[in-house]
Amino acid sequence: MPINWDYEPEVIDSQRDDDSLVQKHGKISFRYISRPPQNFWFIRPHALNYFKDGVLHRTKGERSSSTLELFVDLLYVGLITNLAGEAAKESTGLSLLKYFLYFMPIWQVWCDIKDGVNYYYNEDFTQKLYVFFIIVLLMFYANSHSKAPESLQGAALTIVPYMIARVSLATLYLFYSCWIPQHRLQMRFYALSIYVTSCLWIIVIFVGNRAKVGVSIAIFALENASFIYAYSPMIKRTFKLTMSTALNLEHEIERFSAFVTVAIGEYPYKAVATAPIGAGFNIRLARGVFMLLIAYILFWIYNYGSTIQRRVHPLRRSATTACLFIYSHLPLIAAIVLSADASGDLIKVENGSTKRGATGLTHDEHQSAGSEALVLLKRSVVQAASAGEEESHNMFGLSFYFAGGIGVSLLSMWVLGMLFKDEDEKCTFVLPRWARIGWRLPVGVGIAMLPFAEMDVTLLMGMTSVMLGFVFIWESVFQTPTATWFKFNLVEPAAIAREEEEENRAHRHRQSPRASQEYEDTIEERKPSVSP
Repeated sequence: MPINWDYEPEVIDSQRDDDSLVQKHGKISFRYISRPPQNFWFIRPHALNYFKDGVLHRTKGERSSSTLELFVDLLYVGLITNLAGEAAKESTGLSLLKYFLYFMPIWQVWCDIKDGVNYYYNEDFTQKLYVFFIIVLLMFYANSHSKAPESLQGAALTIVPYMIARVSLATLYLFYSCWIPQHRLQMRFYALSIYVTSCLWIIVIFVGNRAKVGVSIAIFALENASFIYAYSPMIKRTFKLTMSTALNLEHEIERFSAFVTVAIGEYPYKAVATAPIGAGFNIRLARGVFMLLIAYILFWIYNYGSTIQRRVHPLRRSATTACLFIYSHLPLIAAIVLSADASGDLIKVENGSTKRGATGLTHDEHQSAGSEALVLLKRSVVQAASAGEEESHNMFGLSFYFAGGIGVSLLSMWVLGMLFKDEDEKCTFVLPRWARIGWRLPVGVGIAMLPFAEMDVTLLMGMTSVMLGFVFIWESVFQTPTATWFKFNLVEPAAIAREEEEENRAHRHRQSPRASQEYEDTIEERKPSVSP
């Protein structure tokens, strides 16, 4: 008897009261599908979401981050902190370039895990082993990457773990494609592209350091271009696919939100780890308060998003906005982590000057040096020993990392906010969306320019906090609905809810005969009775 490799899930009636879960990010035709039988050791691979003839098919219920993903996030806290800390030690343009090059593989592997869980997660034993294997490779990468520019062996110890992680994903996709006809062509195309790009990394091991930079950037671009093509409508048109991949939006949104939250959490972590502020009231306490305020405001600005009530999410709006939404998080997360680590170094320096060429001693170093004369002597010795190179506490570089990182973060949040499709009525808010979140753009540029003023560290952090506070207050005030300001209801919330329910019912009316009858019965019930 031949083996039936293809799993065809049972389509379940989608006419349920929880339709708002699917429709809240934008209207779409959909069906619910069943899962295969559960098993601890091995669950038959299956697609959790896919499109078939333009209709979304997905499993029931809201999907949030799994416990396994949260565990992986703990590892990423250490990975990104390690990279940012190394960059902040030198605070130069070269260290910034290294930070980007070392951050990209971590970002790529995180996206691989995120996408695999979004499409195929079933939490069986084989997937648990796969994720643990990837974690081990990441640990190996994190402890070897600093040796990459020094020798051929160091480059191999850094690049090979990343290659193995990528090839493992491709092999897993090829294996899964035997059971998943809905994604088969896309999975195999993407797996093939991973094999090709992974082989290209061998070149990076053997070329010089300057060539390593150019070749690495080119391969990163090729990896992401192949990903975009493999999961975009272009491949559907090219191969005339009737079934293709589909994202579970609530899971995708939550994963990015969790990663951003982890990144912002570096600010309070740096303010309390190793007790950099010291006991009592001092100038470092003010800097610590500014750090917490900056983190708090960035967290809320990100969660404010577009400040729109009725919207279509970028992941559902179009393929272009979906790609922009995903890749806008790359500079956002990288910039936040770098800024947080730089602020942790700025908070503990005794010398508050951020002028070019200025170096800083920490409070402990200042105390151990004794008198002011010894402090000056120690600083001159350190500068002489560096022989013209940048010292570890390069104050101007740190201030640029700190303020520039926040500026890039605000610009990324502005882009993310503008990607949503606005479906609010014109009278819903006092100001349109572009005016409500528009201050993110000039304020972000302004904060990024602050280091060129070469001001004191405390003043720099204070000015940054004030400018962010202005954006926070502006958006908090003007995202308040007009009806709340003027004490009248332009449209009652209950009426909005009824209107949305009518739209959902009308949508189901076009999908199912049974839903059509229910819709007609409801309309009849809501008609006012007329006495003879």
